[in-house]
Amino acid sequence: MVPLSHMTFSEFDLQRNESVHLTLARAFDAAWEPFIAREGDTVDTDDNRRRLAARIVALARSGQTDENELGEAGLIYMRVLTDAARLSERIREMPSPELVPQDADHREFGYDAVEAMSSALDLCIEELPLFIPADAVQVLSSSIVDEAARGERDPERLHSHAMATLMSRQ
Repeated sequence: MVPLSHMTFSEFDLQRNESVHLTLARAFDAAWEPFIAREGDTVDTDDNRRRLAARIVALARSGQTDENELGEAGLIYMRVLTDAARLSERIREMPSPELVPQDADHREFGYDAVEAMSSALDLCIEELPLFIPADAVQVLSSSIVDEAARGERDPERLHSHAMATLMSRQ
């Protein structure tokens, strides 16, 4: 059997290859355990497990075959999503004049807004290299939250604005 790290994309069959399943499972565990250790049991949900698994499989299908890199990328992804959710909660609890418009049209972040922000962040992460600095992730997250606080709910526009903000800071 060809080692996973030497497989071409066409050989990387997620449906029939037991070594691929084992690699994906180990990558999941390598990301999940430190994620739960850092964030606590409150994030140990089926939804978060599905998000992590989907992200690892997507990365594997895009050509990433290194187990350690899959696990690390999965962990970064989950931390970013959790940080974005935490930012949303913080904005709801303590509105800041810089982030939340002080007008009559202001609304809290509902499910649609959180989904749009999450999708926008996914789009940003998919566009960037596998390893991006934490400060770049912070810029992306902050930009997305800023625009969502101003009422934007389209993931594509949130994504475009966040990427433009990141590029303007380099």
